[in-house]
Amino acid sequence: MSRRRLQRLALVALGALLLVVGGSRLADAIGGLGHSSHDPAPARPASDDVLFDETFTVREGAALAVDLGSEDVVVRTVSGNRARVRVEGRGRDAADEFRRRRFTARAVGGGLDVRTDPPRGSWSMGRRNAQFTVTVEVPRRFDVDVDLGSGDVRVASLNGNLRLDTGSGDVQVDDVDGRQLVFDTGSGDVRAGRLKGQVEIDTGSGDVEVDRVEGRLAVDTGSGDVAVGLADGEVEADTGSGDVEIAVAGSDDVEVETGSGRATVRVPQRSGWTVDLDGGSVEIDRALDFQGRQGRRQAQGRIGGGGAQLDIDTGSGAIRVLSR
Repeated sequence: MSRRRLQRLALVALGALLLVVGGSRLADAIGGLGHSSHDPAPARPASDDVLFDETFTVREGAALAVDLGSEDVVVRTVSGNRARVRVEGRGRDAADEFRRRRFTARAVGGGLDVRTDPPRGSWSMGRRNAQFTVTVEVPRRFDVDVDLGSGDVRVASLNGNLRLDTGSGDVQVDDVDGRQLVFDTGSGDVRAGRLKGQVEIDTGSGDVEVDRVEGRLAVDTGSGDVAVGLADGEVEADTGSGDVEIAVAGSDDVEVETGSGRATVRVPQRSGWTVDLDGGSVEIDRALDFQGRQGRRQAQGRIGGGGAQLDIDTGSGAIRVLSR
């Protein structure tokens, strides 16, 4: 091959490379158009790793709303009427990707609104190397609503209503006291410490583990185990394929259903129940003074003279009702 032809090929390759790079930058520039002067200004990086760090004045008892795409979220509580939002980025493309997502945080009506708003139709060459953690500090008495496309969520020491919704990601909460606590993840585990209020947990595929609940508890998982250290209130647990283990503090209704998993329910020895059990095998602790009909797979009757309803249906799984 002649030297002239080699030079032409080199120039063509260089031109193609410049076209790709320039097209990518042009797409980002076009995506940034359309902002009015009234829109929140995009955040400026505070350092190589901390991409956003601002404080806000809020009002106790107000609400935090988080609407993000694919970031991990940590919510912490502090004293006083100040809130803080901090975004940390990791990966070589973090700064560019942070700008493209158009992250904003602002005080609204005494509360706080945190969101991203990437331009529609925006694109990038290849997969970007960028991960983000958004940490929000709010007063302890605050309602919190988090909506994520994907990402893990952690919340602790909150006195207020709590709703967490993530398409895929783990949920971890502890020491939360509110009227309504709702945790929903398409695929991910839910791990909770102490919860007080009406609790609803839904995961498409993942395990659920709760240390203690004061109030009604409803758990639904498509495929995963359910473990509740102590439930003081009504319990409804449903898993398509997984084991269930629950200890109850009093005599509130308990309903457990599994497609093909074992179920173990521990009740106080001096408590009263109306029992209906149906599974692969049935075991009732003799210390519970069960009276009624009991076969290998079913049992109907009363414990301690009767009382709240205890219904367990496991399909083909073993059932155990034990004294705690």
